[in-house]
Formats: sequence, structure tokens, C-alpha cells
Amino acid sequence: MFFSASDLLALFALSTCVLFLMRRFARIVGLVDKPNARKLHSGSIPLVGGISICISLLFFLWNNADLIPHTDLYSVSILVLVIIGALDDRFDISYKIRFLIQALLSIAMIEVGNIELSTIGNILGTGDIDLGIAGYIITILAVVGAINAFNMVDGIDGLLGGLSVVTFAGVAFMMTTVNHYDLAYLSTAMIVIMTPYILFNE
Repeated sequence: MFFSASDLLALFALSTCVLFLMRRFARIVGLVDKPNARKLHSGSIPLVGGISICISLLFFLWNNADLIPHTDLYSVSILVLVIIGALDDRFDISYKIRFLIQALLSIAMIEVGNIELSTIGNILGTGDIDLGIAGYIITILAVVGAINAFNMVDGIDGLLGGLSVVTFAGVAFMMTTVNHYDLAYLSTAMIVIMTPYILFNE
């Protein structure tokens, strides 16, 4: 898979258009976030960043279905997480429900996608540490922890977007070095999709 500059430019344009359309929709239906003790952004912010990114990402995945294995599972998982996030923004869903859904999606990732942490590498300098049967639980905790770690920083203008771009840039670089150009392309696409959100974040 080779990076296509024209495709990425079109993806940027799509993401920008979706973002502006969704911002208008958010103000109409009252889906806005006001500053408080935990959220230090300026003014009332339309709560459509995640929704806009989701729409553009799903469009990209549906048009590049062979880019990664289990595209359908990945797409459904993204869609469920975004819907739950939007409902939580609007109605303040219990954290227990959110954790349960995140855990169930993690299990689906393991069982259907066959993606599981089996080792944490040579972090102690004594050889690779295999997780064995504990890998199942650790994978679930890692996925749920990562989701909520990013969610926790979504309260200051630009912070979440900036951290996400750095993360995906690092992933893209690492994937390129090991010739996983498909995953590098997906990570690059994620950066392109998020860029309008960061540029126009109020």
C-alpha cells in the first residue's frame, strides 16, 4: 500500500466539510459543551469532534476495505464507541455501562479479530515476558485503560487532538520501519482526518 497524496487531500477536504456540517447540527440540537471545573476550554464547544472524525474514518475504511483485516469489526467497534460517547455527552451515562461496553468490544476484538497481548517484550532486560493466559485479561484492561486515558484529557482545547496526532505519527513511523505500510497508511489517514478538528477547534 503506497500513500496517495491526492487521496489524503480529498480525505482532508471531506473531513473539513463533515466537521462544519456537524458543528451546525450540534448548535441546532443543543449538543454543546460548556466550560466547568474539569473542562477548561473556551466558550461553548459543539460536541461533534468524535462524530465527525468517525464519519470520515468510516468512509475511508469502507473505500479501503482490504487495508486491514476485520474492517467490519473495526468499523462497528468505532461506531459503537462514538455513539456511546455522544450519548454520554448528552445524557451523562453511568461509567459502569461505558466500561462494560468497552470491555465487550475488547473481547470481540480478541475472539473475532484474534488480537491479544501475548508478551510485553524484554522490558526488564531478562528476556521476553510471556503473559500466558493472563494476556486475555491484560488485553481487556489495556484497551479499556487506553480509551479512558484519552477520554480523560478531552477537556482542554486541542489537547486530545494533539496527543492523538503524536500517537498516530509514532505508530505510522514504527509501522513503516517494519514494512507494515497498510497500518502506516491508516495511521496517516487518521492524522489527516483529525487535522481539521484541531485547526478549527475553538
